[in-house]
Amino acid sequence: MKKIIALFLLSASLFWGCTEMLDQTDPTGPTGEDFFATEDDLRQAVVAAYSGLSTPGSYHYDGAVGFEQFSDNIYNGSTSTDGRYGDWSNFNYDPRSGNILTVYQSFYRMINMSNQVIARGPEAEVSRAVLDQAIAEVTFLRGFAHFMLTQIWGDVPIVTELPADPSGFSPAPATAAEVYEQVIADLQFAEAGLAANPAEGGRVTSWTAKAMLAKVYLFGADELGRSEWYGLAESKAAEVINGGPYGLFNELPSPKGNLESIFQTYNKYGKEHIFSINHFNSGGNWSDGDVGGQFPMAMNPRQERSSNNMWGFGWAYIYEGIDDIWEDTDARKDFNIWFQGEPIIVNGDTTSYYNQNNQNRCCHRSNGMGYQKFWYQEKTKNVNGISTLDFPELRYAELLLIHAEADLLADGSLSAAGLSSLNAVRARAGLPELSAGEVTIELILEERRWELFGESKRWFDFVRKRNSMPNLFSTAFAGILAGDTDGDDNDIAAFNPDRHWKLPYPQVAVDRNDQLTQKPAWSGG
Repeated sequence: MKKIIALFLLSASLFWGCTEMLDQTDPTGPTGEDFFATEDDLRQAVVAAYSGLSTPGSYHYDGAVGFEQFSDNIYNGSTSTDGRYGDWSNFNYDPRSGNILTVYQSFYRMINMSNQVIARGPEAEVSRAVLDQAIAEVTFLRGFAHFMLTQIWGDVPIVTELPADPSGFSPAPATAAEVYEQVIADLQFAEAGLAANPAEGGRVTSWTAKAMLAKVYLFGADELGRSEWYGLAESKAAEVINGGPYGLFNELPSPKGNLESIFQTYNKYGKEHIFSINHFNSGGNWSDGDVGGQFPMAMNPRQERSSNNMWGFGWAYIYEGIDDIWEDTDARKDFNIWFQGEPIIVNGDTTSYYNQNNQNRCCHRSNGMGYQKFWYQEKTKNVNGISTLDFPELRYAELLLIHAEADLLADGSLSAAGLSSLNAVRARAGLPELSAGEVTIELILEERRWELFGESKRWFDFVRKRNSMPNLFSTAFAGILAGDTDGDDNDIAAFNPDRHWKLPYPQVAVDRNDQLTQKPAWSGG
């Protein structure tokens, strides 16, 4: 554990240009100079790079909740400003927002941890095969981190080497197009170098890299106007669908039962989980961690077992209008939503029920609904601040929808294979099959919305479609507000496309990096 802490300190110094922490030497632990010596050192360095996905303050620990609140799915709790992401729910953040800084910093810390393995891993006394696997894994992580950074900020610095002078490290931002090219290069390298089967559960494989490439090509086609990438996304997704080890959890007779099985720890590393974010364990293992993450707990209201009271973080409640928009025949609706008066069955006890207005931190929208998707795993627990449930960053159902969308957009028509991918997702939800002629891009985006509801994907669909479908965001919120009987539209009143499609750079980063200039719409913020 001390070795991993040393890597965290070294990584922080590399990004922020600070050397003070390295001056404090622990005589019982390794230094930056002698860390990469053994196979165990290399393994711990790789684990440390992975842990950048899930440590407190990172995007996948709880930051994803804020991005879901940008969407037309959920809103903030007891007041419009309550909770850690209250200023996100109504687009009232600014460059000094601590949440913006921690997400930005966590991705660059992970990038720098990955670069340390790439640059210094060859110093370790290990076999060529072990070294190649380690470098391929962290190269995937570096590519994924840059992908997330450009989705959130657009133009961002590309960091692929350890700086010779950390104290003066000031990387200039690259264009989004350049970032995408780097992401693709890293994922292609990982695809070629990774094993097809992981040595330990939770680690990325060549199939993970192929699937992530499909997503990157699809998003890049939208973001950059690279229409030729739709075909690449379709091809890469088809490669995984036809040859990979993945599938949907759909063996149970009940659609809702199949949906519940997706987010259960007993299905950890299951066939639907292409890339799940594990929680860092103080023992250094990739397994159910003892640190956990706050994302599932922040999304779910918490049932107090001694009363009919739901305790919540105040971070995630569902817009009332969704009840009218979402078809009742879709099993995903009841799976995701707590409805007013719905029984809460815990160990056969049916005396408790969901009461929207009897929660400790609820609600500035009196007619909203509660979020339920991750509750099925946590229902036997009392109020708890963390969960060992993995974060589903990329699962097979999303890959099927990526395939269908890319297939449609590649040439304007949906093939039998693309239609099969779409209908497989619908079938698990208990919905009838569609014909190719019924499928539009709007319908596929709706399928993405309901299948990935609450998983922080909807906002990024708005962002990537902002040019090709400029009215998607406003039309979506118009539908929500039309069914909102309390008339509260404060959640989107402040939205400004020039300011809010991409986040401002953290002010701390701008102050410390003389090559990073704040975005014009935020320069006076």
